[in-house]
Amino acid sequence: MKDVIQYHVNGRYVEVPKEYAHLVCMKRRDDLAKEYDISERDLRTLLREHNIKVSKKHLLRIEEVIEVYLELGWPIKMHKDIVHNKMDTHPKR
Repeated sequence: MKDVIQYHVNGRYVEVPKEYAHLVCMKRRDDLAKEYDISERDLRTLLREHNIKVSKKHLLRIEEVIEVYLELGWPIKMHKDIVHNKMDTHPKR
């Protein structure tokens, strides 16, 4: 069985893979855009195309962040194992 963390979002339970659990927190739109390697303007366009409604406030709620990830997919470069492996591959002196 795969390790997951459950969140209750908009009346349903969502399972977040453990390797992406570190991403689930309140964040700004520009932080999300950086995770996907796109501009904030491109992120707004994607949100509009996928009919994802997020608040106009400065910080997005955890529920909104999860909705974005569920609709757009988990940003692969932010996978916890990949991030740690990159750090381990540096040559030792």
